[in-house]
Amino acid sequence: MTDIDIVFLMFEVSRCAVSTQQYNQLEESAMLKSLSATAALCALIIPVGIAEAMPMGGSYTGRVESQTPQPIGPDQIRIQQKATGVNTGPGTPLDGATVQWTETATLTNGQGPVEGLITFTTPAGSTSSTYRGTVTTDAQGRVTATGTYRDKSSTGEFKGVKGSGTFSLAYVSRTDFTGEWKGDVKLPAQKASKR
Repeated sequence: MTDIDIVFLMFEVSRCAVSTQQYNQLEESAMLKSLSATAALCALIIPVGIAEAMPMGGSYTGRVESQTPQPIGPDQIRIQQKATGVNTGPGTPLDGATVQWTETATLTNGQGPVEGLITFTTPAGSTSSTYRGTVTTDAQGRVTATGTYRDKSSTGEFKGVKGSGTFSLAYVSRTDFTGEWKGDVKLPAQKASKR
């Protein structure tokens, strides 16, 4: 390949929005030794169905709907609770989603682990993630939690979603909380139209 061929190839690749990994694979392939068909190049580097991971996030409000505390030792309690709320994420597929949490926290003097399942539901489908984190209660009684999540299952247009990330929340009353989440999400591959 000449320098002009490489510049031309780089222009065509950038025009077709190819990733660095795809570019490197294509550069090594025998097909790129000849630049006779730009259309073939674009067809090769943007195959239907590629799903790239992208950053995504949102914020939510929630309210505890039910709570079952169970003493398990001195200054120790296990709390099972369910909450509902709404997610806000302008420009994301989960903007306006209803949110449901089912979780268990095991606390000693207001501190300890929490784990559960969070589900975002929209008219297009739903996605559920397992999460684990740590609950902290400060000297003034303010309760916060931070942790990580990983997508577990999904339905409808979200079927096949994969992702993981972090979350944080803070209670603003005994039953109400606000929080945010962010992570990398790989949306399902788009299906080719058979028209």
